[in-house]
Amino acid sequence: MKNVKINEYIKFGIAIVLLYVFYGRVGIGCPIKFLTGVSCAGCGMTRAWTCLVHLDIKGAFYYHPLFFLPIIYFFLFLIKDKISHKTFNCVLVVGMVLFITIYIFRILNPDDIVININIENGFIYKFLQNGGF
Repeated sequence: MKNVKINEYIKFGIAIVLLYVFYGRVGIGCPIKFLTGVSCAGCGMTRAWTCLVHLDIKGAFYYHPLFFLPIIYFFLFLIKDKISHKTFNCVLVVGMVLFITIYIFRILNPDDIVININIENGFIYKFLQNGGF
């Protein structure tokens, strides 16, 4: 049973990586930004990890201060059966609240160059401007 769950997590991870590579290849990048023209809450995460690989910790925190959270969540899901449901949910909620708080702060900060709001560049806006179907 445990191996089945680990295999499911591995398959899910591979699917995410393949989707990420596909989006990069076709020029979409972030699907949320592509559709709406607004950067998503995870914007800067890839740049943060790139900085970390180059040992630029300050740069990593600049691009996304929660860049380490996906690793924590990965291990949290691996030990999900060994911790209480309440603890698991608490950690998830705290992470989501942090993500939303930082996202709102970054949107409201006019000096932030990571988050962009340009609705006119979003696919939905362009689609509607051209009369839809």
